[in-house]
Amino acid sequence: MRKSESLRREGLIPISQVQVRRYRASSLCIIRKDDSILLEQFAEENGVTTFRPVGGTIEYGEDSRSAVIREVKEEIDQEITGVRLLGIVENIFPHDGQIGHEFDFIYEASLLDASVYEQEIVYGVEGDRTFTAVWKRLGDFKNNASCRLVPDGLYEMLIGDGKAEHLSEVRHINSKDILPYWTEKR
Repeated sequence: MRKSESLRREGLIPISQVQVRRYRASSLCIIRKDDSILLEQFAEENGVTTFRPVGGTIEYGEDSRSAVIREVKEEIDQEITGVRLLGIVENIFPHDGQIGHEFDFIYEASLLDASVYEQEIVYGVEGDRTFTAVWKRLGDFKNNASCRLVPDGLYEMLIGDGKAEHLSEVRHINSKDILPYWTEKR
């Protein structure tokens, strides 16, 4: 009996048969207001609301710094200044029945338009959908199962010393031990 047949009988499939998405590189922007950061809010799912910094995919041939400037302009129609790289998070995670694999360039910047800091809600556009961004205290994510900050590893990056200046290397985050997860029969 071939090994793959044996694995199937045990309810497992070979890793070679797992569908894998391509890598995704994104640039995300940390915009601070006192002890809060501006975060896109996603719909609640299973009692958990997910939040993510404004930003998005780096286009082919585009550098990550240019991408974060472009993405903030496209998504919330704002110019940014003082753009600096805080670090990079490599994130491997299950997503829609496949393995997600992202390289997230985390930048910090300030908004040129100071009036935006006075808004409780900032409305944005991503492709053909609109979204809401809110000011959220980083402390709200500590030991709080009802809200989640993504990408995984970002919270730890940001709480390091409050400025994340201590980071000098890529953070490798594996959201789950994906080998057992992806070899189980669905």
